[in-house]
Amino acid sequence: MTRIYPRKTLRRIIQAHEPTFKLSRNADIKVYVLYLMFLQRIVAEASRQAQMNRDSIIQSRHVTRALKMVLQQFKG
Repeated sequence: MTRIYPRKTLRRIIQAHEPTFKLSRNADIKVYVLYLMFLQRIVAEASRQAQMNRDSIIQSRHVTRALKMVLQQFKG
């Protein structure tokens, strides 16, 4: 079975940012899935922004607005 992303690289990135944390066996998979869900919400919100402006193409300004809104939701 082929892997969608290089797990070793992701684990190295996480360890570089938080060297004191010890990752469980599948923690990198959870981080990757949460990252994909985050990107999916940004795309959905950018699409809504484009529809509100009656644009047929998602532009960078739509993504910027969507990013601000989604980040506020994820601050928790």
